Amino acid sequence: MAARWRPSADGASFRPPAAAGRWPRPSRSRFDSSWVSEEARRVSSVWFSWWTDADWVVRGVFVLLLAMSVASWATILHKAFQLGRYREVESRLAKALDDGQADGRLKTHTGPSRDAIGLLAQGLRGEVLDSRLAHHLREQRVNLESGFVVLASIANTAPFVGLLGTVWGIMHALQGLGESSSLTLAMVGGPVAEALVATAAGLFAAIPAVIGYNLLLRRLARLMVMLEGNAQRLAALPTASPAALVALHSGEAA
Repeated sequence: MAARWRPSADGASFRPPAAAGRWPRPSRSRFDSSWVSEEARRVSSVWFSWWTDADWVVRGVFVLLLAMSVASWATILHKAFQLGRYREVESRLAKALDDGQADGRLKTHTGPSRDAIGLLAQGLRGEVLDSRLAHHLREQRVNLESGFVVLASIANTAPFVGLLGTVWGIMHALQGLGESSSLTLAMVGGPVAEALVATAAGLFAAIPAVIGYNLLLRRLARLMVMLEGNAQRLAALPTASPAALVALHSGEAA
């Protein structure tokens, strides 16, 4: 469809471009990424200048905090996987016991309740079985709590380690400023800000440890409730041991 000629507001006419009556497209300017690299270099020089300007004590503090952070995350991931797997296995055992299909599940069970199954296979009953099961649950709790001490220690000590690096860095910076004849705000604020990075690093190491400790402790409490329930279910089995328990005790493949 041909473009119509219309007068403009001041009465003058205008002409569209000759090519099919289309307006010319604005030229695309090439994106200049030089400022991005400059900004990245500036940020890296600001945030990591503390490492080049720090002495061996502050560097040791940062290395220690890095090791604490790695140990914290490794413990959190390991315990989360372990507790989750045990919870799934114990849930299957509880369902099998409730449905009366425990024979096959007891032979292949690999969760914390395996020792309790072994006690039942020995023919223990009554108060003796209850006492041994209670002792078994206490042992399982101690074993499952392994690694919690690491998280608690990191959560409690990492902020103080970072504070030590900050205090030492400020003291080192003030000693250097004391040798200068003229002081400015930039000369004071720069070293102090760099020293405060140690406190931030300590918090970055401690906060995940605190959160992970609390979440894992909650998971452990739920798992212990499930273990206690399975122990009660095992103790309530008939006096005559199932064939699966006999096979488990004697090592035969039933």
